[in-house]
Amino acid sequence: MPLQADVCVIGGGPGGYVAALRAAALGAQVVVVENSGLGGVCLNRGCIPSKALLRSAEVFQLAKKASSFGVRVKGVEADYKAMVRRKDRVVGQLGRGIEGLLKAGGVTVLQGTGRLAGAGAVEASLADRTELITAKSVIVATGSSSAAPPIPGVDLPGVIDSDGAFELDEVPEHILVAGAGAVGVEWATLFALLGGQVTLVEMLPRVVPNEDAAVSAAMRKVLVQQGVRVHTGTRINSIERADPHLQVTLATNGEPETVQASHVLLATGRRANVADVGLESAGVRFTPRGIGVNEHQQTSQPDIYAIGDVIGDKLLAHVASHQGVVAAEHALGRPAVYEPNAVPACTFTHPEIASVGLTEDAAKEEHGDIQVGMFPFQALGRARAYGDTDGFVKIVAGRHYGEILGMHVIGPGASDIIAEGVLAIRLEATLDDLRETVHAHPTFAEATAESAWQAINAPIHLPLPRNGR
Repeated sequence: MPLQADVCVIGGGPGGYVAALRAAALGAQVVVVENSGLGGVCLNRGCIPSKALLRSAEVFQLAKKASSFGVRVKGVEADYKAMVRRKDRVVGQLGRGIEGLLKAGGVTVLQGTGRLAGAGAVEASLADRTELITAKSVIVATGSSSAAPPIPGVDLPGVIDSDGAFELDEVPEHILVAGAGAVGVEWATLFALLGGQVTLVEMLPRVVPNEDAAVSAAMRKVLVQQGVRVHTGTRINSIERADPHLQVTLATNGEPETVQASHVLLATGRRANVADVGLESAGVRFTPRGIGVNEHQQTSQPDIYAIGDVIGDKLLAHVASHQGVVAAEHALGRPAVYEPNAVPACTFTHPEIASVGLTEDAAKEEHGDIQVGMFPFQALGRARAYGDTDGFVKIVAGRHYGEILGMHVIGPGASDIIAEGVLAIRLEATLDDLRETVHAHPTFAEATAESAWQAINAPIHLPLPRNGR
C-alpha cells in the first residue's frame, strides 16, 4: 500500500529539509527521500566543512602573528589531520541536529533514491525495498554535481573536484586550482594559508569574476600576498602524467606555459541533477541547465515544485532554503513568492567577500548616472583594534533618489555586514536611510554608514573632498 503524504520532498539538502520543516510546521504530513546525508552537499561536502577548515587555517595564521597582539606563542604548527577531524565533528553535530528537527516535526525520512512516478507519485528505491509515495504536492530538490570541463586528462589520478579535496589527508605539495570563482578561491586560500604551493587559473580576466571589479582587484592582491600564483585570462589546454607529478599546459594570450603540480582541483562549475528524476514521465519541462519554475517555484506541472541548484539559477544554499519555504507555503495554500532581487553572495576567503545587487559597472549600464561610496577598513577603529584592515565596503546607489542598488564588501565580517545591504535593497532604502541609521561603535558595520556618507561626498572619517558638503 502506498505511503500517503501531503508533501513529498525529493532531496534532503538545505532546500529540501527546510521545505519539509516548513511544511510540517504548517500541519502537513511530509515525507523526505534522501539518497545521501541529510544537509546535502552544503553540509556534507561544501559550505560547512570548507568553512570549518578555513577557520582552522585562520586560527593557524592568527597564532603565527600572535606576537603582534602582545601574545607569545612558540612552536606553532598546522596539524591538517586534526583539522579534518574537527571538520568531521562539526558536520556530524549539524547532521544530527537536522535529523532531530525532522523527527521532532513528525517528518518521515526515507534513505534512498527518489524519482517521480507520474502525477502525484514518487518512487523511492531503498536498500531493502521500493516504496511508493502518493502526495498532493512534490518538491524536487535534487541539487547539483561537479561538472568537469572538456580538458584532456581530467580523468587522471590526482585530478580532483571539491569532493575529492575533502578526502585529502594532508595539504598538497603543489595544487593547481582550475577556476577562480567562490569555490576555487576558497580552496586556494585554504591551502596557501596552510603552507601549500598554490597556482590559481581562471579563464576570465579577473578572479571572482562575478564580483564588483574593485573587489576582484583587491582579492587578487590578497591572493598574491598569500603566495598564490594567479593566472587570469588563461586556459588549461591539457593535463598529463609526468611522474611523480601532473604536467598542466596553460595558454595565456596564446603563449604556452607548463606547470608541474601534485594535484589539480577542478572548481569550474556544477550541473543540475535532472537525470533519472522522472521529470519526463511526470510531464515536467526542463533542460540540461535545470528545471524551469515560476515565482512560486512551480514547474510546468502546478503540483510539482523545484527548488535550489536543480533549477540552475543561483547555486547557493541560502537561496535553496528560501525557495524551500516558498514552495512549501505555496503548496499548502499560502501566497508565497520568491523575489530574487536581493540575494547575497558570500565567499569565505580571508578576508571574506560578500555582495548583493548590482556592481558599479552593471549599475552604470542599467541606470546611467549613479553615486558610489567606498570606505576602507584601514580607516575603521574596530578593524585597527582587531588587527585586520584589508578591504572596504562599497555602496552603489541611484543618483536622483539615492536608492541602494548594490553593496560590495571585502574584509573582516563581510558575510555578516552584507545583511544590512540585503535589507536595504529589499526595503528600497536610500543612502539617507543608511547614513541616518545609528550604527554601534566600534563595529565593522560602521563602514556601511561611512560608505553612505562617502557616496554623497560628505565623508565623516575620511578627508573631505573639495566639493563636499
